[in-house]
Amino acid sequence: MLSQTVLYIFKYLAITRFRCVYFEAESIQTIYNHPKMKKSIFLLLLLSGFIHTVCAQVEENYSDNLLSSSFKLFQAADFDMANHMLPFIRKRFEKELKNPDSFTNKYDSLSKYIKIHYAADGLLKTYTWGERSGSCCYSSATFAQFKTQSGKINYIDLENPEARGPQVFITNLHPIEINNNTFYLLLGWGSCCGGKHYATARIYQIADETLVQATAQFNEEDDLLIGANRDQEINLKYNPDTKILSYNKYKFYNSMGFYAKEKTVVQWKLKKDGFKKMK
Repeated sequence: MLSQTVLYIFKYLAITRFRCVYFEAESIQTIYNHPKMKKSIFLLLLLSGFIHTVCAQVEENYSDNLLSSSFKLFQAADFDMANHMLPFIRKRFEKELKNPDSFTNKYDSLSKYIKIHYAADGLLKTYTWGERSGSCCYSSATFAQFKTQSGKINYIDLENPEARGPQVFITNLHPIEINNNTFYLLLGWGSCCGGKHYATARIYQIADETLVQATAQFNEEDDLLIGANRDQEINLKYNPDTKILSYNKYKFYNSMGFYAKEKTVVQWKLKKDGFKKMK
């Protein structure tokens, strides 16, 4: 509101100055050559550009500061209080995502409290944070914001409807090409009870104005789910240059309920028609 008032004042002063000089001039050429007119035009353009920049920054920073202050309180609260705050946090966050301008907001302050990933092609953006449920299983909130083929900015909750697999914290995002179409490889991490953690690889595509998970991408499986003991490193990663997805695999002993110490490195190569497991 303040920025708009300042803008109106500047515009009024500039227009008033313009009119005064105009009536002093006798022709279009005189107006252009009039020293006061040149100065007025210069000041008008300078002030308009300055005010537009300041107003845009104020609006963008307001959203960033509002969300970051909310998440700061949420993460500082105990588990019981955080559980009561979560619906409010999610509602405020989704309200922000409905604003198309949020897609280009870098959220410098908010990124200190939640993880934000950007696709290299600029068409997909993900947000993730821990829901602080207090249980032994990791609970996360994951949202994806994207630009559709029509240019519209949409968003979806990746956990609603419930994801095909455990909840994860998104750790990386890569655009990939399958059959000459753009897809997105989302890598994730999570943990649950029993002293174990896991990593996931899922593939999505922007289609029909929404974001959908691709099916049967890894030997007829929709995604990769790699488990390990919490003291073991999974090291799930994708190399865009070699187009190889790799991770450490540990044999699981059902009788013991834990993974073996020995590991093997598994690799998947991205071919034209999708990922193929390397031997």
